[in-house]
Amino acid sequence: MVLWNLAASYAHPVTPTFFKQLHLSDAMFGYAFAAMAFGMFLSSPFWGQMTRVINSKSALAIGGIGYGLCQLLFSLSHSSWLILIARLLAGLSCGAFFVGSLTYIANQANESSRGSLLTLNATLQTISDALGYFIGGMVGELGVQLSFRAQIMQLIITGILFYLLLDRDVETSATFKEVAKASNPFKAFLSAKEFMSVSFAILFGMTTCVFLGYTCLDQSFNYYLKDVFAFTSKYNGTFKGIVGLVTLILNMSVGLYLLKHTNIRRANMALLALAELSVISLLFVNNALALMTMVIVFDGLYALCVPIEQNLITNRSEPKTRNLVLGFYQSTKSLGMILGALFAGMLYPLYKKGPFLLSMLAVLGALILSIVYTRRRKYE
Repeated sequence: MVLWNLAASYAHPVTPTFFKQLHLSDAMFGYAFAAMAFGMFLSSPFWGQMTRVINSKSALAIGGIGYGLCQLLFSLSHSSWLILIARLLAGLSCGAFFVGSLTYIANQANESSRGSLLTLNATLQTISDALGYFIGGMVGELGVQLSFRAQIMQLIITGILFYLLLDRDVETSATFKEVAKASNPFKAFLSAKEFMSVSFAILFGMTTCVFLGYTCLDQSFNYYLKDVFAFTSKYNGTFKGIVGLVTLILNMSVGLYLLKHTNIRRANMALLALAELSVISLLFVNNALALMTMVIVFDGLYALCVPIEQNLITNRSEPKTRNLVLGFYQSTKSLGMILGALFAGMLYPLYKKGPFLLSMLAVLGALILSIVYTRRRKYE
């Protein structure tokens, strides 16, 4: 999973440069990411169904090989429409990886270790993303296409290794009819009726807001550094590398302490309140160093929230519907990413800090829902 997440980020620091070379509009960074997130949104419930029919390792393999091929198409694209198609297909593949990884861990782990393993996975994902940014940014100084080529090869190799090395986590002898029935991504959304409750609805609303706020800020800030301060991919990569180091320290200390020794509902509420303060500060500073410092603080708090919220959702799920719950959770993540990237792309040309303002409102929404959930659980 580290190898996959590393490779997945190699192209991110060079994407603004790639778009500038193609003379695309400033809004393209948001539209392209929104297209990928839309693919993940459509496919995540489908993969939640499919991991009950095929093994999670097969979904992981599809996520690796498929994403690699989609990035090849992206790197060869020279028009907005081709880029959007490549990004949409990439989202379908990423859905396989993210749902497959969560269900594999949830199925293989026992009750006592599941929370810590989900935390470890979220930590490794965030750190690998940041380190991948750093590597991709350094390689991108030698050439944009070089970052793409390294990414494509590593993703495909990782997908093959998933299939060859991982254990089977479910034993099934599914018929073609069962596979075909599970293969309707829109019908898969209806599977939510098997587990949905008011508490789940509040939790999923909260995670959607969290991912919307994070994506809106993350995608626009990456482009902001290039557009406003004329930073090269090296600076983008170094910035994300620092984020990864901060995330590692926080999750391996504060994160594990919060999970084991606190009421995680209240801990989540406190983290969201601090995240709201950090993103508010971005609206009032213009110095590059001050902006990057506050974004690092925000990213660190976000990284602490993710495993806690995954734990809240996993703990509420029943074993027989856990795959569906995690597939739906991944879908809310994708929905937040779609809206965050899309609105960031729309707002940025109008007001460069417009995405920061939207991020503030989204995190505020998540904070309000976390308060509602905590008070509701108190009286259940």
